[in-house]
Amino acid sequence: MNTLLTFFMVMIILFIGLIVFKISPGIMLFVSAILMGILTKMEISEILKLVTSGFGNMMTSIGLLIIYGGVFGSMLGDSGGMEELAKGFLRKFGKKFDMLALNLTGFIISIPVYFGSAYITLSPLLSSLQKLTKKDTSAYVAALFTGLLLTHCIVAPTPGPLAVAGQLNANIGWFIIYGILVALPASLICGWKYGDLLNKRNQKNEKIIGGQISEELIKADKNKPSATLALLLIGLPIMLIVIKSIVTLILDKQNLIYKIFLFLGDNNIALFIAMIISGLVLQKYLVNDSVESLWKYIDIVSDKVGNILLVIGTGGSFASVLQASGVADSLVDLLTSMNLPILILAFLLAMIIRAAVGSATVAMLTTVAIVGQGAVAHGYSPIIVGLAICIGTVGLTLPTDAAFWLPARYNDLTVNQAIQGSTIPNTIASFVAFIILMILQNFATQLPGMF
Repeated sequence: MNTLLTFFMVMIILFIGLIVFKISPGIMLFVSAILMGILTKMEISEILKLVTSGFGNMMTSIGLLIIYGGVFGSMLGDSGGMEELAKGFLRKFGKKFDMLALNLTGFIISIPVYFGSAYITLSPLLSSLQKLTKKDTSAYVAALFTGLLLTHCIVAPTPGPLAVAGQLNANIGWFIIYGILVALPASLICGWKYGDLLNKRNQKNEKIIGGQISEELIKADKNKPSATLALLLIGLPIMLIVIKSIVTLILDKQNLIYKIFLFLGDNNIALFIAMIISGLVLQKYLVNDSVESLWKYIDIVSDKVGNILLVIGTGGSFASVLQASGVADSLVDLLTSMNLPILILAFLLAMIIRAAVGSATVAMLTTVAIVGQGAVAHGYSPIIVGLAICIGTVGLTLPTDAAFWLPARYNDLTVNQAIQGSTIPNTIASFVAFIILMILQNFATQLPGMF
């Protein structure tokens, strides 16, 4: 109980630092790690060893993935490939299904591209669509925002899910497959269909009649990469990782194909290949008067990834100290005595922490440190446990989260409209995805790659 009380006190300090004083998550996570160690009476030498090894282990696990993934995503955004992909979906699905097009665009783009960058890049398209169709802006936001956030929080190789999978030693390929399986239905229900319903309701209340999307708006820009090219580049690393997971499951280790994809499908190698190929293919769109070469561009973008590395790494430090303190075992034992299922605990705890601190990544790292290993030790699949945590961070997008303010800043939504377009659909999506995950849990022992 003393350990739990200490943990809750440290968490309150963490929340106050993040929410009230707006201190950088990387700073507060490191301070919280040191404080937790001191208050649980660890030796100073042990604390220093844990924070160092925790940071190092996290960087060993996903450091290169974050760097290569960040550069890869920036290439797609800066070249204009993401915008062309969005317009391509609109042309493919037709003007009547603009909500579906936006939802799928967000769902796919946010797999390799950081959520904030993707939304900022695509937000002008929402404004342009609204001016022409007169549809409700918050409905467009719901369609795009939900697709973006679900894959950002659930589908690797985004940093948060990667960190969770790494902490639980889950197979990344299968983590991606099952992540998509639970996230896609939730995205379609709570992004596409919810967006349509929200538009109809708001237009009825405001007595607005929607118009039509201009052909000119969604026409392909010959000065930017094609939608097909952008989609192929996004799918490249995912395909390599997934093929590796399947091949290594069905082929003998001495098989040449097994060895080839064991290498090519390695997480680091797959994203590195995607980054290099994308850079070479998109070079003419990235190199200009201020950026004289592709390699200079990579250097510039790599510098911007430092903050993400800081948060992920110090999250690893905090997780390391939490695990050594015994708080995870104490919390799991306490809640087990209360007959609260561990998976529900993981889901709700991640959602609550995300709402409090405003960061899905911080919530994932904190929750996996508290209940992750305990849940796996109780016989649950590391993929099920990891996804329960990731899914929890989708819900309760509140004003504490910078993501909440993106629609207000870039699409002129009021707080009430932002709640309609982000908080409500994403919270519903979180519960929908969790229900799907619980269905998978019932068949976990029969499903490939779960253990």
